[in-house]
Amino acid sequence: MSDRKATFAKRQRESELKEKAKIKEARRQARRDTPRATKGPEIAWDEAVNIVTNPIDSAMPGLAGANDAPPADNDDDATPPAPNPTPD
Repeated sequence: MSDRKATFAKRQRESELKEKAKIKEARRQARRDTPRATKGPEIAWDEAVNIVTNPIDSAMPGLAGANDAPPADNDDDATPPAPNPTPD
């Protein structure tokens, strides 16, 4: 009896896969049949553009020039940084 159950489950899986493949092919064919006015992806001309001059500074604003100048938001009650240990 277990053979019948396994066979039925296998047939059901195969039929579901075939149905999904038919649906996918129908979607692809519909996409192929629709005419496109342009070639390639559409360009969103109405969206704003942010120009990045130095990608490292914009990606990590806290690290850019960290060794050159003190941080901008200097709290009085914050503990001062520990001095760098020197090798003996």
